[in-house]
Amino acid sequence: MGRPSNIIVVSEDYRKLAEQFFTYQKRLGYTRKSNKARFNYLNEFLEWLERQGLLSIAQIQAPEINRYYSYISSRPSKKDGGALSQKTTHSHMRIIRDLFEILLRSGQIQTNPCSTLNFPYPKGSEERTVLDQDEIKQLYQATETAQERAILSLAYGCGLRVGELVKCNVEDIRLREKILIVPEGKGNKRRVVPLSNGVVNDLANYFYNERDELTKGRDYKLNQNSFMLHSRGGRMRTHTYNKYLKAIIERTGNEAIKEKQITIHSLRHSIATHLLEQGIAVEQVRMFLGHSQLETTQIYTHISKEQLKELIK
Repeated sequence: MGRPSNIIVVSEDYRKLAEQFFTYQKRLGYTRKSNKARFNYLNEFLEWLERQGLLSIAQIQAPEINRYYSYISSRPSKKDGGALSQKTTHSHMRIIRDLFEILLRSGQIQTNPCSTLNFPYPKGSEERTVLDQDEIKQLYQATETAQERAILSLAYGCGLRVGELVKCNVEDIRLREKILIVPEGKGNKRRVVPLSNGVVNDLANYFYNERDELTKGRDYKLNQNSFMLHSRGGRMRTHTYNKYLKAIIERTGNEAIKEKQITIHSLRHSIATHLLEQGIAVEQVRMFLGHSQLETTQIYTHISKEQLKELIK
């Protein structure tokens, strides 16, 4: 549990507060690397408070937090001396917001000074490729095997990240309970994904009718527990998932779909957009996707509105 050598928190109360925050983050399931970074961000805030002569966390109000935001937005990066990225600045402020939420819930403060503040999540320049619902239907119609359909149902129907697809094991999928367990999602966080009847049928069809034949491949190892196996019986990797998807796209014969440069991760973007279009609350979509922050999910609300405009046209 290290901290940068140039950050020294003197106050015993602040050091205890940082330890309390660190312990709480561990219980939430953050990875050691992520937890350490969050701990360091908090210590930088506490050290800044000390330099301002603010030695009690209870006396911190919105103006002080805004002043810190101005400071962290303008201070040079400790890596290359350049300006901090907008995402890094936002991460610093998110830690402060999390801290005061913890203090409020534990009764250590009466009001949250961050409640009236807004630090917008930076909009990335990366374009999020999304298929509309009719195009998704065309993908399903173009599948030739139960395995191909199951791949679509994991990536689209369950909204899994491609890394989560790769790690998905047989024991993670509980067809009778209609849930899929993601033991270690992004940030090492566990989540439970509900399965629709259609997804249950697709996964069961592959598992009971096609997977057993794949275990006869030369790469299959005894007790191989990967749910999705490639043609030689080994665990399916990212490039293979995208290879299967590319073949399905080609079979649709739809040039518009081909031009979109769709990847497995595009299906996750698509289900997020479609859930919002259907009126599912953003918070519920956040939990379904396993986003840590609501701001990440809210990116899709803009996409959804734009697509609805197109549908109206």
